[in-house]
Amino acid sequence: MGEKGERPERVFPGRTDPWFIAAMVIVAGGLSAACIACFLSSSPALLWGWLALLPVLALVALAALPVRSNRLELYGDRLVVVYAGMRSVIPYAHVRGVRRTRTLWAGTANSLDRVYIEAPYDGDAIVSVTDNDALVAELERRCGLRPGCEQGN
Repeated sequence: MGEKGERPERVFPGRTDPWFIAAMVIVAGGLSAACIACFLSSSPALLWGWLALLPVLALVALAALPVRSNRLELYGDRLVVVYAGMRSVIPYAHVRGVRRTRTLWAGTANSLDRVYIEAPYDGDAIVSVTDNDALVAELERRCGLRPGCEQGN
């Protein structure tokens, strides 16, 4: 289920490259190792020592969230970027351009093979899905960006 209990017309699952997973494992693993080191250096009888282990589960969950919660949903009048538990809504009428990109700057793309969605009123989005070419074609059609296309169809 998506927005307001309605089902999306089409869902594009997010793409995650191996380098992104490795980076998340390194960051979460390193911070978890620091928490475990704090626990081991304290007395296990002290409550404070056990509290040092609490962030380990949170770090693992936060590292997995961008991989598990990563997709783009298309509805009749809008697209919704779902990433790491957050949702960004962009009406098709606000989209000014859609193109492939390989820019390094992207908050919601776990791959270097990305799609840039220009939407100045709602905030541009950079996403990466399993079929970027199909996404570009579908958004061009729905947003009326190709000659001869009606907006919203």
